[in-house]
Amino acid sequence: MVSKQNGYYYHPFLRNQPAGPQAQSYALRTLSELGRDPKTSVASAQVDSLRRQALATSPLWGRDWLIPLRRAGAAGALDASDAAAVHRLRAEGGWYVDSALGDDSDAAHLGATWAALEVLDALGRLDDLPAADRSATASWLRSLTNPAKKPRGLDESSALARSLYLLKEPVPEALTRIAAPRTDDFADLTPDARATRLDDTYGYTLIRQAAGKRPVVDRRVWEPVLRDGATTLPYEQLYQLVHVLKAAGSAGTVFAPVLKRLDGERLDDGTVRDPDAYIGNPDASLYVQRLRALAGWSRRDSRLTAALDREEQSDDAGQEGAERLTRAALRKVTTGDGADEQARHLCADPRTLPATVTEQNATQWQRTTLNCTDAGAPTALPRIGTWSTDTPERVVAAATVAVGLADSGRGDSIPSWITADALELWARNPGRFTSVYHYALVVRAYSLAGGALDAPLRAALGRGVTPYRGCPGLPDLYQVGGGDSACDLKTTWAVWTLDRRLHGAMDRLPATKDGK
Repeated sequence: MVSKQNGYYYHPFLRNQPAGPQAQSYALRTLSELGRDPKTSVASAQVDSLRRQALATSPLWGRDWLIPLRRAGAAGALDASDAAAVHRLRAEGGWYVDSALGDDSDAAHLGATWAALEVLDALGRLDDLPAADRSATASWLRSLTNPAKKPRGLDESSALARSLYLLKEPVPEALTRIAAPRTDDFADLTPDARATRLDDTYGYTLIRQAAGKRPVVDRRVWEPVLRDGATTLPYEQLYQLVHVLKAAGSAGTVFAPVLKRLDGERLDDGTVRDPDAYIGNPDASLYVQRLRALAGWSRRDSRLTAALDREEQSDDAGQEGAERLTRAALRKVTTGDGADEQARHLCADPRTLPATVTEQNATQWQRTTLNCTDAGAPTALPRIGTWSTDTPERVVAAATVAVGLADSGRGDSIPSWITADALELWARNPGRFTSVYHYALVVRAYSLAGGALDAPLRAALGRGVTPYRGCPGLPDLYQVGGGDSACDLKTTWAVWTLDRRLHGAMDRLPATKDGK
């Protein structure tokens, strides 16, 4: 759960969110390339969201990204109105203009024209082009193949060949004579240069296919690249590599790791997730550190320290008191250094940490107090109001107070009105709560108040906690509950701290392995 974007840990519930339109497109294209014929049952609201994201990026390439979703059954991804929108982006000279590119060069027009023709073809509207328009576009494309002009790169040449193919025009012989990019130096290339070489090889493959010819590529180089990168390559590069090797005739077994990865990343609605795009943050990272502490694992983490350094040296670091305190707490538990003056100041400020705890602000007070404790900053004992424990919400607020006091080393200061008798029936009835987190807090508060772990409570824990353990790839984390099957760090922390309070009776803490 380490974000490739910023080095922080990310909240696991992000794994229930589909990838963005571009990554989604390439993942579904890859499945189609491998004969899977992917289908989706994605909700219309989610389709609308993906569509908005795509079109906000580009009116032409954004629509191109939506083609696989439409083919997979999400009809709302593209419709007849999109054909009309694409037609409006056509210039008199025959090319198409993508305003998002902010570029008026032949190269930009060529890429936009390729995307436009792909969209019209996917909508079955390419044959509807007026003859004059079609002829103008074909003439413009052919003018770009003039041998007297400077040779074009493989990216432009492949866009040119593919566009001519879509218009059922012949691909000039000069393009088909382009050789495959070299591979003899591949092992010496930098990661960026390798990505460029793959992009060029993909372009070469498209040219050969557009001309009805089989590409000639060195499978001895590219097949190991796929084998080694099947689980880590971005979806676009994964698709390009699969397309190249399929076109070159690689055996089906070569693609087994790709199918395994994509099958593992598919959500219930048929879309895919994209862990490469998840953004981590200090809050999720701090909960990871709390879980490490409960499991007896080391919290030293140079990657987290580096992530903190990068954020705090940037202009993007949040300056709200709660954000600064979270970062201070994360740095303290990760490095073992002493509390800094900033954390001490924030934890003494009633605007950050309430001096009086009420039913309404109990959650804010408890979470801030926990951050102050992790940051090593002292906190004053607050004034605590009183309220009835007659509704689930009020019971949770009372439990939150008890847990917050215990976690800050003041378990002996739990108010006298928060009693085991008041919490007993609630602790034995998990169905009254909408989340596993809230239920775990209530049971822990019941135990802190002197409640016994008897047979009825064990049975209740079996109903209210046990069924919610584990998500795909995350067997020891806990689901939110209440109809939400996403795993959650905060919920897991609540369950593990409860198990610690019950001296391991629930057997929910993972085993320590070599101190890691």
